[in-house]
Amino acid sequence: MIPSAPDSQRRQHSRLPIRMSAEIHSDAGTATAVTRDLSEGGVGLEMSTALPEGTAVTLGLFLVVDDVEEERMPPLWVKGRVAWSAESDTGRASAGVRFEVITPEQKRWMKQVLGHLTPPPLPR
Repeated sequence: MIPSAPDSQRRQHSRLPIRMSAEIHSDAGTATAVTRDLSEGGVGLEMSTALPEGTAVTLGLFLVVDDVEEERMPPLWVKGRVAWSAESDTGRASAGVRFEVITPEQKRWMKQVLGHLTPPPLPR
């Protein structure tokens, strides 16, 4: 039997792998990234420059269809904080950003985006 993770290490929200464009605003300036995954609690990012843990950010998340930002779906703008940051041997950086406040409108946006990407259940 595999021991379960302590409550502090369990995720509150399930993550869905999704590639979206992201625009990151912080005190260091503006950068771009690509998402690895998304949940109602946060997002995993891949970028060229690492963000220090604890950095406050404002993220713009843009739905991408066939490598083009989807104009019919407005971006989600949300405030968050870098929970972890890492750099690979290839020089690429990745980070996990925890959303600080999610409004009901922002939750609806995420449910709409995630709902389009989650396949419908198979008939029984």
